[in-house]
Amino acid sequence: MNILFVCTGNTCRSPMAAGIFKKIIGEKNIKNVNISSAGIAADNKSKATKHAIEVCKEIDVDLNGHISKSIFDVNLKNIDKFIVMTQTHRDFLINLGVKSEKILILGDQILDPFGGKIEVYKTCRNQIYEALCKLVDDMIIENIENENA
Repeated sequence: MNILFVCTGNTCRSPMAAGIFKKIIGEKNIKNVNISSAGIAADNKSKATKHAIEVCKEIDVDLNGHISKSIFDVNLKNIDKFIVMTQTHRDFLINLGVKSEKILILGDQILDPFGGKIEVYKTCRNQIYEALCKLVDDMIIENIENENA
């Protein structure tokens, strides 16, 4: 399964979400999932923000090698599930022709911490972490139900 996390600039939320998701599924020994991230306004050259790197390091997620990627440089047909941060990102993907059933808004929408203080990033990271834990638990239950059907 190919999962793409999407935000705006691909320097905060979606790289944090991709890194945290990799950590969670690794801990649960879930295999055959390819995880990447992109932004609807990314420039293909920016690193993750200093605060994003710092708050993820606190939970053993390394964003140091991250470079932003534009959604326009992703082969959207190869993506099985798009996990977006807001309704705006969902609408953007639908306008690009992505089917709505392939798009999931993470949690109750994850607001952009860009330009905020470290505490704003920690709150964002925690919201992402909690929403992803729930998502993984739901995926595991769904897979078990599908296997028993």
